[in-house]
Amino acid sequence: SGVTTVPADGAMTHGSPERFSATFPHPMILKTLTLTAQGQAPIVVDVPAAEAAPTVGVALPRLAPGTYTAAWTAEGADGHKMSGSISFMVH
Repeated sequence: SGVTTVPADGAMTHGSPERFSATFPHPMILKTLTLTAQGQAPIVVDVPAAEAAPTVGVALPRLAPGTYTAAWTAEGADGHKMSGSISFMVH
């Protein structure tokens, strides 16, 4: 999809990652980010309004150790929508 994320898909992080960021082929606005871990309620991350940019990011709450799926949606200034999901492990 040409989208690079931090944490990367399949990453193992040492401790809770402080931010989630995504780099797109062209400027986008991050709209939503939801983290889910097996057996836990989904964490809907508060995404502040921002200008479209090639790299967008948001601060993450403190995450307990576990395997998370991060599902995101983004929109371009022209209304073009993208979405995706990655999984990462917090040690």
